[in-house]
Amino acid sequence: MEAKVRIARTRAFDVVVCGGGPAGFCAAVAAAREGARTALLETFGMLGGTMTVGGINAPALFHAHGRQIISGIGWELMTALAEEGSASLPEPPFDAPHPLLAVELNAFQAAVKMDEMALGAGVTLCLRQQAVAVLAENGHVEAVLAASPEGLERIEGRVFIDCTGDADVCAMAGAAFELGQTLQPATLNFRVAGGRLGAEEIQPRYERALREGRLKPEDVWGGGIGALIHGRGRGRKQCWAQNPGSNLNHVYPFDGSNAQSRIEGEIAGRRSIARLMRWLRAEAPGYENAFVAACSPFVTARESRRVIGREYVTGDDYIRGACPETSVCYSFYPIDVHRGDTESALDNEFHAAGRVPGIPYGALTVRDFDNLMMAGRNASGDRRAQSAFRVQASCMAMGQAAGTAAAMAVREGTSVGDVNVPALRERLAQRGAIVPELYIEDFPTERQAVRAVHL
Repeated sequence: MEAKVRIARTRAFDVVVCGGGPAGFCAAVAAAREGARTALLETFGMLGGTMTVGGINAPALFHAHGRQIISGIGWELMTALAEEGSASLPEPPFDAPHPLLAVELNAFQAAVKMDEMALGAGVTLCLRQQAVAVLAENGHVEAVLAASPEGLERIEGRVFIDCTGDADVCAMAGAAFELGQTLQPATLNFRVAGGRLGAEEIQPRYERALREGRLKPEDVWGGGIGALIHGRGRGRKQCWAQNPGSNLNHVYPFDGSNAQSRIEGEIAGRRSIARLMRWLRAEAPGYENAFVAACSPFVTARESRRVIGREYVTGDDYIRGACPETSVCYSFYPIDVHRGDTESALDNEFHAAGRVPGIPYGALTVRDFDNLMMAGRNASGDRRAQSAFRVQASCMAMGQAAGTAAAMAVREGTSVGDVNVPALRERLAQRGAIVPELYIEDFPTERQAVRAVHL
């Protein structure tokens, strides 16, 4: 006898955003502020994704080459947190090395503020709900089925935006995507308490533990624990594992699109942390009473599916600062490919002075679909470009662009591929976003192309 799936409830919206991380939050708020009935589905019980639950509490990069290049909803969140003492913003002249240009924020307060902004915009928050199936045919998505405490919900929409990071919705809909055989390692973020700073004798002991096999290279990626223990951040004396945004370990192999890989990776990440903590307490002076004060409930992936869009960002275009006329936001971060071997932990490529690439609108629209979009690290681009535009500030900018475009498509009764890009760019600028200039590759220095916002 064939079993029947019972639908507990059906709800209809104009825009359905799946994933409440930096991209999804901005997409949902943007769509709702444009008047679209908007639902935001988030697997966890709080918004923010990697920025809150994931433990990477240092969104970057809003500035480049001495100027602000991303504003809008994401920067609104940052400045609101700063005003209440819950975030530390980078200070002028904004020409420091990129690790020093991140916003350092309190994750809990960020989640509270995101609740306020989303609800204030009229977003229907569907927390602890995850899309588990997509009803799509002939390049059109009718609905997603979401798991909820009441059972399966059918959530219908006119436009859907996949902000899941791993492109789960696009994959279930049958969209084309790329997925490399070798993926960047992931990280399980955690915080340590009960230790002291500045123990210089730790590094040689750490290296001996590696040689003797009591620690593994992936327990502290990059091979050096000393600098992390001495502290990092903008001049603040912070322990490595207490510093917002710390990425201490590497978890590999890890494929966020594969269930078994995720299970094995989550277990491996916890074992790695436990192994490091045993060593710290036993052999690191000043850490005899150290303990894990907090740990993310999930391993944060750097790389997974990359959806094929109507436009495609290549690493070559990205690093030279290409800014197509269809660009809806800037993105600035070095190409940042983490490697899962012991010889080299990181492959970086840096922009030349004055170069800031733009993300074209077509990289946010799914090829061969009329009402399906994506924003965040699953946007359309190759591996090198994705390793850069995956950072949180860029995801926020892409999310606002996607949400605004989705609302325009609903209002105008068009497909997402037929949205008027010049009108979209104008609307984003009206909403406080920084929109790239047309036909330029060099970031302007004399013309006032961006609106700087400083506290």
